[in-house]
Amino acid sequence: MRFDLNKLITISEPENLDGCSLPELREIRDHYQNLENGLSYARRIVQGRLDTVTVELDRRTQGVTDNDVLERLPDALAAHSRGPGLPRPVRDVEPPEWADEIVLELDEILTPSELGQLTALPAERLTQAALGISELEKSVSKLRHEMHDRIDRVQDELIGRYQSGASVDDLLR
Repeated sequence: MRFDLNKLITISEPENLDGCSLPELREIRDHYQNLENGLSYARRIVQGRLDTVTVELDRRTQGVTDNDVLERLPDALAAHSRGPGLPRPVRDVEPPEWADEIVLELDEILTPSELGQLTALPAERLTQAALGISELEKSVSKLRHEMHDRIDRVQDELIGRYQSGASVDDLLR
């Protein structure tokens, strides 16, 4: 993957979060959360494309002669609509512009015109696209996991501060 997350991390997180004030910790956490939101958006787009290609590959493998990929898409796309654990609140946020870089990389693996003609693509092209999209999905998921680790580290520090007696004024700032 050509995308570089480190270029987007514009906040310098100290190794020891003890020295950060609560507002600094919140700023770091919010910055990371915004990056995670963009990665989450991009991963959903990549996963949707992978699911679409997989539906066509499965159709061919099962010998189904019906060429209507659209009929099979709702079930395939619903398979990845909910991960394990408690649901997170839905956020109404615009994806950041940099997320388009990941989508452009996805479009290089399987162009939008090819996506519109899946049933006409040769099997080897479809398999090649599925492998490329799968690798991209793994890369984006790895970056998301890294962001979750960073968010959790900062969030743990915030929780520790609250539990150790941060004042109400500190909590409200």
